[in-house]
Amino acid sequence: MKLEVGSVLWLEDSNWQKGYQINEVFITGEHPYYVASPADEPGKYRFLYVGSHPSKLEPAWEGMDLWYQVQRHTKILTVMKQKGLSSKYLPDLSASGRIIHPGQCQRSSSGGNCEHPWCGTPILVTSPVGETVNNMISGGRFGSDEAIRCCHDCLSALSTAASAGIRHGDIKPQNVICVRNGVRHPYFVLIGWGHAVLEERDRPAMNLHFSSTFALQEGKLCSASDAESLVYMLYFCCGGELPELDSVEGALQWRETVWSRRLIQQKLGDVSTVLKAFADYVDSLCGTPYPMDYAIWLKRLKRNIQVEDYGKEADTSG
Repeated sequence: MKLEVGSVLWLEDSNWQKGYQINEVFITGEHPYYVASPADEPGKYRFLYVGSHPSKLEPAWEGMDLWYQVQRHTKILTVMKQKGLSSKYLPDLSASGRIIHPGQCQRSSSGGNCEHPWCGTPILVTSPVGETVNNMISGGRFGSDEAIRCCHDCLSALSTAASAGIRHGDIKPQNVICVRNGVRHPYFVLIGWGHAVLEERDRPAMNLHFSSTFALQEGKLCSASDAESLVYMLYFCCGGELPELDSVEGALQWRETVWSRRLIQQKLGDVSTVLKAFADYVDSLCGTPYPMDYAIWLKRLKRNIQVEDYGKEADTSG
């Protein structure tokens, strides 16, 4: 389904119906997502994701990728809400349900879907809305101040999620946004939780550039895995070179080389001493069973954020 700017999509959950007008269309990889305004709140903005029709979901990775973006993403955000996780650095589940397609729906009262190709297609709506770090880098808008704040805010989101046993597992520049609208100081939100690990059998996403060493070797996450991925992302965001990688073996060799030669620490040290120190800490933790000490690094990073103060915002970093 391709939605255009200006079109209105209606969502139905078990209790109500709500319309959203499409304002912008973005493409990440194969699948689009949208910035939309609720019909009854035209001044508000939300991210809107449209999933696969249940009958169209094939075992091919193309189909599964969209399933992770919408259906499983919805599940993870629902679990977070049920567990009472609250942080300005985590996305909020605004709405989820099924698309209301044009014409009369012929599905039976017991459920299922009618013959219309849109019937039963799931929708996820989240807030806040912001610009991806990937886009900021392309536009030359990611400097040292942004790097330190991004590290703090993402680490805070990871700390909050980890307190409920949830790990992200798919940290990359496309999954971090900078929020500017309606706030005194811009801040970063860690989005894209569709691959999050809730239990032992869950498997994280495999990314040759940003996945942790343990994830590539074992197909699982350890305590430091998300922090290691965050370090790789910051290294790239701060101008570090990422090689062409076409295999797990090559990706592991690259990691061994950059850590042994301290190339990551050198690059981050050019930006900030606290980021270099954080990379050293993550390096010492990788491959060990020791838990992440989020609190001490959140305090150290916060002291280095270049603003007068955080205003009167609630401190959710613990």
